[in-house]
Amino acid sequence: MYVVYFLLTLCLVNAIVKNMNKYDLTKKQEKVFKLVTDYFDKNGQAPTILELKKLMNVRSLRTVTQYLEILEKKGYICREKYAKRGTRLIGKKAYFNPEMINIQVFGSAGCDNQSILAEPMHDEFISVSRDFLGDRGNRLIAIRAIGRSMLEAGINDGDTVLVEKTNEIKNNDRVVAIIDDIAVIKRISFTENAIILNPDSKDESYKPIVMKKDFKIFGKVIDIIKKPGNNDEIEIIPIKDY
Repeated sequence: MYVVYFLLTLCLVNAIVKNMNKYDLTKKQEKVFKLVTDYFDKNGQAPTILELKKLMNVRSLRTVTQYLEILEKKGYICREKYAKRGTRLIGKKAYFNPEMINIQVFGSAGCDNQSILAEPMHDEFISVSRDFLGDRGNRLIAIRAIGRSMLEAGINDGDTVLVEKTNEIKNNDRVVAIIDDIAVIKRISFTENAIILNPDSKDESYKPIVMKKDFKIFGKVIDIIKKPGNNDEIEIIPIKDY
């Protein structure tokens, strides 16, 4: 359990570092990044190395790959090996809009019966308004919810929850907990000797999980980002409304 707790904390630190270094592109790196994003906007796909070489007006393919390696290292793109058009954008929306911030989606948590391993997702981010996050931005991560045991809390299968890394957990908060290398989203309650992780569902097949009093909670769910439909915009719903 504590190994995964450490990994989640490490991923959170990495996400914070990416956000802090968000504007550290040099002028040349920013120019290349804009060439890539403009190509995406115009063509709906990534440029090939040869196409980007022509757009950059350089002689060497190595020059192109070096820039792509830097952009990937700084968290603006990710690349699929051996694919002709294997570049994917990560940070475009937030980079070109200083009012936005990128939050890393790095794992899934089960809303069902402890079925989802806590595995990092290194290449997926969401962009959220800085005003919306307030001063909590550097303490937040995003986790994909899997399952249907938290429907009464407004958390559906495939939704994304914003989680604040905090020790300030009170009765009936929705939390992310790590149990034997498995991440779960539950409503927490406290007794004199135990912590109870409760489902928020009318389905009686979902049962509470009773843990020892000293059990560690990873963080508190503060908002829900609803899974969009085919033509829907992303909708963010504060957890306090439930």
